Amino acid sequence: MNSAAEPAPVPQAPPRARPSLSLVLAVFLLVLALVFLGLLGLRVLRPDATRLEVGQPAPDFVLETLAGERVILSELRGQGVVLNFWASWCDPCRDEAPLLERAWRTEAGRGIVVLGVAHLDQRPAALRFLETFDLTYPNGRDQGGTIAELYGIRGVPETYFIDPEGMIAARLIGPLSEDRFSAYLNRIRP
Repeated sequence: MNSAAEPAPVPQAPPRARPSLSLVLAVFLLVLALVFLGLLGLRVLRPDATRLEVGQPAPDFVLETLAGERVILSELRGQGVVLNFWASWCDPCRDEAPLLERAWRTEAGRGIVVLGVAHLDQRPAALRFLETFDLTYPNGRDQGGTIAELYGIRGVPETYFIDPEGMIAARLIGPLSEDRFSAYLNRIRP
């Protein structure tokens, strides 16, 4: 017989419980919902957000263009302004970019200004967008979303047509078409 005492067994930690599939799914859906609300600019939580209508004055703003210039909307009085909110990741924005550039090139001498506002976009992506479509009209990023907030933007593309007196003559939510664009331009000609 062995008189030596046997060592006491080392206690082991109980096995860790794995999270259930339903818990993982619930957390994933919660994160997805928060991201979605963030992309909407929390409009769901802010029912008081401005939504401009035709006939109202266009809110003034200062836009720092991607070329480093400053554009102040009120200084464009006397001209018609096509104010287009876009993003590099937006497919309809890509489709309408050539139409906006063509209008800039043909209408600038007739008192029409095209002004682009990159919404929820990073500078490198916005610059690539301008280069891809050879866009020469003034474009700037809406840093902090202040211009989008003034205009109540809910998505892109969204375009405002501002007459020479600074009043909103038309608003188009969604992509521009050649026919609609021409009709709206006629409303803002000086």
